[in-house]
Amino acid sequence: MARLSIRAKFSLFTSLLVLAVVSGVSLFLLVAERGHLRARMLESQDELIRGLAQIGKEAIEANDDLLLLNYIKLMSRSEAVRSAMVMDVQGKVLVHTDGSRIGTLVNDPVGLKALQAMGRLRQTSVSPDSEPLIDIAMPIELGYQRVGTARIGYSQRVSDRIVQQTLAAAGRRIIGVAAVSLVFGVGGAWLLAYVMSRPIRALGAGARLIGEGKLDHRLAIKSQDELGELAEEFNLMAERLGELDQMKQDFVSKVTHELRSPLTSIRGYLDFLLQRDVGSLGPKQEEYLLIVKNNALRLERFVDNLLDVAKIEAHRMELSRERLDLRQTTREMQILFRPQCEEQGIRLVTEIPEGLPTAWADADRLDEIFTNLLSNAVKFTPAGGQITVRAELKGPHVEVTVQDTGHGIPQEALPKIFDKFEQVRTSTPSGHRIKGTGLGLTIVKGLVEAHGGTIWVKSEVGRGTTFHFTLPVALEDESQALA
Repeated sequence: MARLSIRAKFSLFTSLLVLAVVSGVSLFLLVAERGHLRARMLESQDELIRGLAQIGKEAIEANDDLLLLNYIKLMSRSEAVRSAMVMDVQGKVLVHTDGSRIGTLVNDPVGLKALQAMGRLRQTSVSPDSEPLIDIAMPIELGYQRVGTARIGYSQRVSDRIVQQTLAAAGRRIIGVAAVSLVFGVGGAWLLAYVMSRPIRALGAGARLIGEGKLDHRLAIKSQDELGELAEEFNLMAERLGELDQMKQDFVSKVTHELRSPLTSIRGYLDFLLQRDVGSLGPKQEEYLLIVKNNALRLERFVDNLLDVAKIEAHRMELSRERLDLRQTTREMQILFRPQCEEQGIRLVTEIPEGLPTAWADADRLDEIFTNLLSNAVKFTPAGGQITVRAELKGPHVEVTVQDTGHGIPQEALPKIFDKFEQVRTSTPSGHRIKGTGLGLTIVKGLVEAHGGTIWVKSEVGRGTTFHFTLPVALEDESQALA
């Protein structure tokens, strides 16, 4: 399942919230508008029946049937009105939208109820052609005496259609407004998510750089909120880590410098004793002194490695560059590692083409690079395996590869193999744990980069590992001698 970023989550959540709010408000407006339209329809019907009753009262009082007849004709123009009439107290039709009904007596149940109504009465009925009707009646009074009844019959279907048409028009307007609101709301949500996630991404990138050892990195977040406060704390943390790292480097540098003198003295006296200049040694004494000497040499190499790492980190690695023939350098490495490879049943092959341009490098440091890479290859290659050293011209650089058919490095460990004290947890087929200081590849990377080259690695578990690194080609005009 794909991992969603905070920005995507915030944008998605806010967009869904905007969608829910806009949809809810739109639905509420549609329902409210529908209720409002129905209320207006009822209010319009009530106003119309009150108007008919008022005109009927005036016409009866003035004995002017023409006024009432004209008003009835005017009402008949309404699409929803199916019939309108005024009756006297006995139920005789005085005026009617259907002229043939004038003078007739009303005897249907709906009409009889209308004659008895004391106020406005709303009923449902069916027209002769089976159309549902809404019948509204209201008494006509002069003073306190009832003189007639006004009735209007509305088509239920037409009234509903008018409400639906008006509601549809209102709905289109509401949907249009909702769509515009949704676009602006979602756009605003994504913009807000971008603005809010930017300092968070900066914090994440800063933490990653600090984790890579770039303790001089600082965040430039100046917002006056919690994220700004977090950025200030982050910068303060980075500053303190930098101070601690500097203290550590100073401590390691001083300790290693202090250790070199006594170690050199110890090794000198051990050589003096082993040469028997102060007397003879028994077999056990010589064995123990050799053990002490070997451990002193290991400790001295470790101290030298620490000093090299300190110089690399401080960018104070001094190089004595010269033109180097890689064929000669690799031949010397082959001679150096041949006994160890033969002892372990490993084949060491060099494939350096003739005519390869000379490299511009420090001979001692290049030997150190090859020694570290070949030592690792020998350690992790089983009997019957092969180590191959190749070189080829790639533009202004010579690319060198050291390939083995060993155990390989797990993919998850590859990004960290050049870190200080980082070791791949690997054992030989016999179960023997391969040990080391974890500084060799760190030194190799630092030396390659000090030469202006790059180094990278490719590996597959069970199929071996290949280290690639580049060195600058020596120019013809010797101008590199000034570098």
